[in-house]
Formats: sequence, C-alpha cells, structure tokens
Amino acid sequence: MKTAGFTLIEIAVVLAIVGMVLLLVIPRLPSSDRENLRISARTLAATLRYVQERATAVRTGYYINVVPGTGTIHTYEYSDIESNKEPVDPLLQKSPIKEGIEVTDVFIPRLGKVQDGQVRLDIGSGGLRDVVIIHLRAGDGQFSTVMAFPSGGKVKVYEGYQEEAL
Repeated sequence: MKTAGFTLIEIAVVLAIVGMVLLLVIPRLPSSDRENLRISARTLAATLRYVQERATAVRTGYYINVVPGTGTIHTYEYSDIESNKEPVDPLLQKSPIKEGIEVTDVFIPRLGKVQDGQVRLDIGSGGLRDVVIIHLRAGDGQFSTVMAFPSGGKVKVYEGYQEEAL
C-alpha cells in the first residue's frame, strides 16, 4: 500500500522558505499614505516624549522647530555658541515626519493656530510650557493629531483632525 503525501519535515522546510521570502519582500512594498501618516504621527509623539525625558535627565534644553505647510520638523539643543546646534543624540537628528506628510498647523493656546511661518517649541527640564496640538496631513487628505501636554511628558495621537485637547 502506497500513500502519497508530504512529510512534516518537508512542510516545515517549505513554510520556513516562504517565511524568509516574505521577510524580504514585505518591507520593500510601497507604503500607503495612511500608513505613512500613522507612522509619522507615532514617531513625532515618541520624539516629543523622548526630548522631554532627555531634557529632564541631562538637564539640557531643547527646542523643536516646526514649519507648518511643509514636512519640516527639526530638533535642536540649546547652546551658548551656536544658534541651531544639532543634538548629540542620533535619534534626534532624524526628522520624525516621513516624506509626503505635511504639518498643516500647530495650535498653542497662547499663540492660537499657526498655519504659516515657523513655530518653536521650547522644552526645558520641566517639559513643554504649553499644550501643543500638531496636525499632520497625508497626500490623500487624511489627518492625524498629536497632542503634547506640559509638565508630565504625556503625548497622545488621534486619528483625524482634533481641535481641542481631550
């Protein structure tokens, strides 16, 4: 009596090969605007949290320049010598915003909604001074909102365009 079929070892080898091919192919697939927006919002939130924690830990002030209408966000370290000193930390040297994502506006209660020009977010050892709401937009018109709260380092990400701190 002959039985046709595959052994467990043959099936395991084929699954391992398929898994390795997927690990190589999936990262190379193009990202969607929605995914880039979600990644950018989360990365910006993580950067804001990290800068606040780092400012407290090393007692160094930082500021983040945000340029609404573009995808430009840069982090700088306070310095008596240079006006725009690059931070020593390599994590802070990269932009948290992916290509194709735009900062539409920044809302700070004492300044109101800023849609053009440049906004400087000062972060000292006590964290941010004010609540900061940053709106990001993808090319397909989707929005994400990043809200950072003062003196506690709390930062939240919301889908859509949120106008008030929740």
